Amino acid sequence: MRTITILDPTSAARPGADPIPGPVETLQGKVVAILNNRWKSMDLVAERFEAALRRDHGVADVLQRVIPISAPAPPALLDEVAARAAVAVVGLAN
Repeated sequence: MRTITILDPTSAARPGADPIPGPVETLQGKVVAILNNRWKSMDLVAERFEAALRRDHGVADVLQRVIPISAPAPPALLDEVAARAAVAVVGLAN
């Protein structure tokens, strides 16, 4: 009998890490952050995504912020997003 080994590439949560929040029920009236790392077409994707959020989902505001290419967002920016936005989208758009 043959067997298949299934590998799970996910890692365990870091000790002391905050739990992942549950889903947001609605975007109506919420602030959404778009973190744009400026990869190829992300400027266009972010612009269209913002338009759809405003038109179709009634968001209160969209915060578009630029983050470094291939590097983490600065802690101050993450603090701003955490304080102001209910949802954040990080895009590559390759």
